[in-house]
Amino acid sequence: GYAFKGTSVLSFRDKQYRNDQYFFLTDWSGGKYCSPGIEGSRSVGLLAATWAAMVTIGRQGYLNYAREIFETAYAMQDIVRSHPELRLMGTPTFCFSFTSDAFDIYHVNDFMRQRGWRFNGQQYPNSIHMAVTRPQTQPGLVEAFAADLAEAVPYAVEHADEAPASGAIYGGVVGGLTDEADGFIKMVMADMMDRHQAIPG
Repeated sequence: GYAFKGTSVLSFRDKQYRNDQYFFLTDWSGGKYCSPGIEGSRSVGLLAATWAAMVTIGRQGYLNYAREIFETAYAMQDIVRSHPELRLMGTPTFCFSFTSDAFDIYHVNDFMRQRGWRFNGQQYPNSIHMAVTRPQTQPGLVEAFAADLAEAVPYAVEHADEAPASGAIYGGVVGGLTDEADGFIKMVMADMMDRHQAIPG
């Protein structure tokens, strides 16, 4: 709703399912404790900000935003389809991913980064993706994407025999490992999270 994170609402059709998310701590030194979820209490300020955003934008405002986002995303996908060297993955809506059978798609990513574009790398197969949101609906962006991609594809063809600089990196973890190494990957990710959450010293 164009508000802060942490204000999502989860609705249950049946009360018995809702009860399963409750958190209880009956042997706490501070007394008996329960909360709607494990996170405990939440600031009502976040909810107030969300309410204000939704009232300000209104139903028609959200519909307009959605229309602009989908029109932009579909226009960008058409641009990808216009290059025979590129292949769009699946049948996307506002979040699309594409790859190439002619070269390593990360060469396209390398070139586009030099032009200020930020795609997320993916794997299985190697691909890059973008989620179109309101910032991408600005006038001239689709045309800039078309112009830059038209230069990125020949760049990728020219550098097909070289290793790209970028790869599949998300959440601080580098891709490229096989799916058989799932246990090892989870161990590395857990270690990364431990280091992020640790108290210095």
